[in-house]
Amino acid sequence: PLQAVIFDLEALSCPDEPGEPRSGLVDLVLSLFATGIWVAVVGAGPRNMVEPRVRELIGDGMAETVVSADDLTGPAGDAELYRLALWEMGIVAGEALVIAGSESAGRLAAALGLPVINAGSSSYDGLSAKGCRELQAQRVVARFHCRAAG
Repeated sequence: PLQAVIFDLEALSCPDEPGEPRSGLVDLVLSLFATGIWVAVVGAGPRNMVEPRVRELIGDGMAETVVSADDLTGPAGDAELYRLALWEMGIVAGEALVIAGSESAGRLAAALGLPVINAGSSSYDGLSAKGCRELQAQRVVARFHCRAAG
């Protein structure tokens, strides 16, 4: 079952207006919060840049965890941000859904076995905790079928 939705920092802001949250983002985060699904955010920048952006875009205290490049030890790649977010929440890849703001971020998360949807230039209008649960379940089943077929 879905325990957490992990956003990359790019997936939070509007592609056309980077200082503004994507349409429907706040409603989605509130829906997740109300149903007990954790929200995590990963950002490749330093903590003093990532945390203020998260507070600005989704509100203070809405993210269960925020992982930045400052949290990594050694020369780890961006994929380690997702691993650390999972570790901090005490969950495994199959219990999360990643909402990626770019194809490269989506590929990184998928390579770790995380179910991923790509935000691209879309809004979150109409997406709720229920929709996230359905999307995550579809991706877990699809990944299982790909492994079984291979």
